Formats: sequence, C-alpha cells, structure tokens
Amino acid sequence: MRLEKSLPSHIPEQIALYQTEHLLTQAVCRFDPVRAASYLRAHRNVMALDIGGDKLRCATYAIGDGKLTKLEERVLRSTKGTGYLPFLDRLAAEAVAKDLPVGISSATKLAGSIIQRTVNLPVFFEEFRERYGADYENLFPGRSFVCNDTIAGICGSSTIVVLQGHAVRDVAFFICASGMGASVLKDHTSIHVEAGHVPVVDRLNPLGQTRQCGVEGKDYVCVERVTAARAGIEELYRQQTGKARDGITLGKMYAAGDALATILYETSALAIAHAAEGVMDRYEFADSETSVAVFHGGNFEIEKYRDTVRNNLTRLTRPRSRVVFSRDLSDNVCLDGAAILAVYSDEPDSRVDESGH
Repeated sequence: MRLEKSLPSHIPEQIALYQTEHLLTQAVCRFDPVRAASYLRAHRNVMALDIGGDKLRCATYAIGDGKLTKLEERVLRSTKGTGYLPFLDRLAAEAVAKDLPVGISSATKLAGSIIQRTVNLPVFFEEFRERYGADYENLFPGRSFVCNDTIAGICGSSTIVVLQGHAVRDVAFFICASGMGASVLKDHTSIHVEAGHVPVVDRLNPLGQTRQCGVEGKDYVCVERVTAARAGIEELYRQQTGKARDGITLGKMYAAGDALATILYETSALAIAHAAEGVMDRYEFADSETSVAVFHGGNFEIEKYRDTVRNNLTRLTRPRSRVVFSRDLSDNVCLDGAAILAVYSDEPDSRVDESGH
C-alpha cells in the first residue's frame, strides 16, 4: 500500500470549531487543587473506582500527611462491561462493612450520579439501569461521589501537580484511548468538555473516514473518529486493510515505521494537538506556566506518539502552557482523582449543575 503523507502543521478552521456549539460542555463540580492537597493531611481510608471501557479498577487508599498511598488494587477485565455489576455489588457491601467513602470515575456521560449514555459499556449500562436505575447513588447510597473519567482525571492530575510544588491556574485534561474526551478546570470549576465530538475537517481526515459520530444524533465525522485508538485508529486500519489489529499491536507497528500505522498515529497526534489549542483558546487560558495541559490514555504510552504530540503543540499558536503526560504523575490519575474526590466531595456546594462556557 502506497501512502502519501502530507499533513499540514496548522489548521485554523479546525481550531475555530472548538468555539462553536459543537463542543458539548457540562460544569460538574467546584474544585480547588490547592484545597484538595490540604485535605490529604488528615488520615483516613477511601475506596476509589475507575470504571473504563475494557477494565474496572478498584483500589483502597490510605490518605494522610499530604500523600495518597495505594494499599491494594483489584482489576476486572471485560468486554462491554460484562460482569461489572456483580463486582460492584460486592464492592458496595465492602464499602459499607469498612465504612469507606467511595469515589467513582466512570467512562460515561452522567447527569449527577445517573448514567445518561455510554459507548463502550452497553452490557453494564443495561444491567445497571434495570436494577439500579443507572444511578450510582442507589448502589452506594450516601457514601459516593461519581463523575466522568475526565473530571476524575483533571482533579487527580491537578492535585498531584500542586503536591509537586507547581502553581496551577488553568488546567485542560485530554484522554485518548478507546475514545477521546476532555475536561477543563477554570476558575475552580471542573467542566466536562466533549472535545472528541467536534466535526473533523477534511485536512485532518486523510484516509477518508466516513463513519459518523452518532453521539446525540450527530451525523458528521467527528475528531474522535480519527484520533482515538479504538474508535479511530483501529477502525481506520480495519477499513484500509480488512484486518483487525488492536492498539497495542498498531502502536508497535507505528514505532517500527509502518507506513499505514504512521499516518494513522500522526493524524491522531495532530488532531489532539489542535483539540488542545482549541479548548485552551476557548476557555481563555493564561499564557503562562500556570496553564497546564495534561494528556492521558493508551495512545500516550507510545513514546513516539508523545514526542509527536509535543512537537505539534510547539508549532501551534495556543497559549503557552506546561505540557504534562499523566504517566509521569501516577500510574492512574483517574483512580487517584476518584480517591481525592471521595474526600473533597464533603466540601459544601461542591456539585454544580449548569452548562460551562
């Protein structure tokens, strides 16, 4: 297969799309990472859950002296969330028996504690809806704080950056794994930002992806369809070759210089850099080291991909910011963020329910 790679370095019309109504947003909770860091001084244990598309992680943390210490971690691997609900039933009973507050990072669209939609967890969603009304509060009554995984990630990563001694003003958080998502921390409000469901311009779709977004009836090809590992890269590879390859295999092919894998990952890296500029510009990030862009997820486990994203960001006109890869902060900032929110959710008026702009 002969491929001509001619990706542009800067596409203003893609960045402009992040200033439109296509960027679905939802303010979730008030959060101050400096205050959150101070909450880690008091000693207590908490349970944290990270409910993702292909695995569910549960960890018990000891909090105290300004540190998060993971005591144990359990992992349930799954397809489409099969087996998640019985596992969560056991964890809920354990939380009651041990009197543990619970923080939950859920890779779903939420309204408060209720799942509204999901792409990767249809089996779990159906079972959870039938037994608990898709409401985490019914499963963990009176002891849990649940949020989208991008919100848990931004709360966890921003707190860790503060604990490392860095000043933080504005933070953007991007997940690029099975799907693509984002969040923003602005004026001490965490905002879920669906950066993956913005239309993608033709110049960022060199292989002609035609599969539509589908979220809330969107009938265009979105950024996620060329950027995320499963929804974009794996799907496009299958379209081009008729063969199925998982992200781990394709990442190794990219690192080895395979032509098709290269254009797939370099398109993805350019698209997520444009998403970062578009989001930071929309939320008027300060041109300062106190502005932080955090990148998380399976794509960023590939060193060549991380280098490409960083190089792309240096060529864009975004506000200057500190670029951080979550793997350099923790092995799972979403799980850490869930643990922090289990404590921080005691803050009065921590939850908000309004659109973020």
